[in-house]
Amino acid sequence: MKTLSKTVLLILFSICIITCKKGTEDPSGGDKGSGKEIVIGNGGAVDNTLHMAFKTPDWERKIDCTHLDLDPIGLNDSTSYVSATSASTNETFYFSFPRDSSAMVRSSNIKKYDITRVGANKKPFEFSQTLPINAGSTTKLVSLTGSGTDSYNEVLEIKYTGVKGNYAQFQIKCRYSMNMQETLNESNKKLVTGTFHFKVKTKRI
Repeated sequence: MKTLSKTVLLILFSICIITCKKGTEDPSGGDKGSGKEIVIGNGGAVDNTLHMAFKTPDWERKIDCTHLDLDPIGLNDSTSYVSATSASTNETFYFSFPRDSSAMVRSSNIKKYDITRVGANKKPFEFSQTLPINAGSTTKLVSLTGSGTDSYNEVLEIKYTGVKGNYAQFQIKCRYSMNMQETLNESNKKLVTGTFHFKVKTKRI
């Protein structure tokens, strides 16, 4: 009887260890140990609220993204993207990022990336958008391809926050500057700046 009791206790102890290990996996498939969030970069320049913000010479808005929970859409073998349209502003963004979780947590990701023509993202961390020229207007501005002082998407911080189903979850902070062009008047170009901080998901590889 004592031997049986010891065997049962040993099995229960083994199950406990396995369960704890599963709960502390990191995005690259290793063991986080303490189970704490993994953070690369410093996003102090962008506030902690989940949001999408833009500022044009004519108007600006900060859109609440607290409830934005988008599944990734495959773009190619290495890249996924998310896209959403704000009901309140009619702004639409496209943001691309690495398809697998291990590529998301590389410290080399903290840098500036290209702005693309709206919806033409091809590589990780590229950003593009379209928005009304003024609040309530049906005339749109679209982002133009570019890189440089006035045209960039800068990744400031990537935070691994846990696992949801088959996905690893992250929060990412970026600030951007882009040249945008009116769809009905190509000579009308405007410099638009802003920040965003929202959730993205990657495959657990």
